[in-house]
Amino acid sequence: MMQQKVVFNDMVTMSESKPWRFMLVGSIGAGKTTLLKALESKNPGSVCKTQMIDYSGWGIDTPGEFVELGHLRRALISTSFDAQILVAVQDATRKDSFFPPNYFLIFPQHTIGVITKLDRPHADIEHAKLLLRRAGVTGEIFCVSALTGLGISELRDYLLNQNSML
Repeated sequence: MMQQKVVFNDMVTMSESKPWRFMLVGSIGAGKTTLLKALESKNPGSVCKTQMIDYSGWGIDTPGEFVELGHLRRALISTSFDAQILVAVQDATRKDSFFPPNYFLIFPQHTIGVITKLDRPHADIEHAKLLLRRAGVTGEIFCVSALTGLGISELRDYLLNQNSML
């Protein structure tokens, strides 16, 4: 058996092709899985609770517990290396946020925000935007309803455009 000598500089210049993906991050019940189904033009009507990180399609769906339980946040950091864009998802009906202040500034990827559940009666878009900005979302913020389709095509077009730019 012959060993191959690999020099560190060779390792740095080797590039592996990986699929373009975005990662959805948000609290339990924020609508991440429903949003992903709507973006993929699937029926978002009934979804099951996300139990583990899901790499299906062009998005990475993450369980809300990974945001809500501090000791699990490191899993989001490692998973983020498989994504080119982070999508912070905030439920428009919630008055609080599980994202720590400036949380998204620790990630090297561009982070956009998505405010979900605009179809709900007590949706507060301005408050949700404030929560996302406090969490360190520096990119665009999209307002959507996955159930009615409001804002989904704009978000999909944006993500597809980002895919072609990278």
